[in-house]
Amino acid sequence: MSARALRKEEEESLLRRADDLCRENNLRLTPIRERVYRELVQSGGPVGAYDLVDRLSSDKKRLAPVTIYRALDFLRDAGLVHRLATQNSYVVSHGQPEMNAMKVMFVDAKTGETVEIHSAEVAEAVKKAAEQAGFKALSPFVEVEGEIAR
Repeated sequence: MSARALRKEEEESLLRRADDLCRENNLRLTPIRERVYRELVQSGGPVGAYDLVDRLSSDKKRLAPVTIYRALDFLRDAGLVHRLATQNSYVVSHGQPEMNAMKVMFVDAKTGETVEIHSAEVAEAVKKAAEQAGFKALSPFVEVEGEIAR
């Protein structure tokens, strides 16, 4: 199978997962939400909200940024995308971690390329640190900026 065919298969799998997740949780994947998600899937990496406005607007009608932000909020709350604070952008989530694990997103500071892993060890360390600080973590997500080793 070619790399392009494999990429297309992965895109279709992510789109099916989004549809299934929304159906299972009685969430509505409206046409604009689906368009935003599809654009993020096809981009293969982080994309800013205003870039999404530009990509999804037509010559005749420019989408309002608030429309894109609402779609992104829905997709984030549904667990389908992550907001990368270091890049001020959004990236597709590749699934939920197991019960005792946490998502760790490594972001290349130069290229914006991301690598997502799920780690029980990081989850345990964050839990212990939060307890020591008298803090309850709400978001099971860690973002680390640096350079991807080549």
